[in-house]
Amino acid sequence: MKKIIIIAISVSIIYSCNNSDRIEKLPSGYEVFYEGGSQNRLLKDNELIIDSGLVECKFKNDYLLVSVDTTYSMNPEKINKKNLKYFIQDFKKDNTIKRISYIDLQNIIKEKSLEEIDITK
Repeated sequence: MKKIIIIAISVSIIYSCNNSDRIEKLPSGYEVFYEGGSQNRLLKDNELIIDSGLVECKFKNDYLLVSVDTTYSMNPEKINKKNLKYFIQDFKKDNTIKRISYIDLQNIIKEKSLEEIDITK
């Protein structure tokens, strides 16, 4: 009877772990690992780009937009958008991800007609 209980508990623990994790594959070799809280990550070609604090990552045509919480909050989605760090990559011009200010990002979104991927809202 003890073996059955131990097996049942073990199986329930195994199946309850990592159910909330989600992997989003993006073009150009990027992968976003949503593990919850401040543990979201960004990888490119299996190389770690952002190891924690990723809040949101969106991709459209030639642009990758990323927001990161550097306060290590357990609820980074609730941080004021102005307090996040932003990164952008223009695949037509370069292959490196660059830090950008909140205001500059809003201007680029307007200039390049990227409203549908606006992560500053």
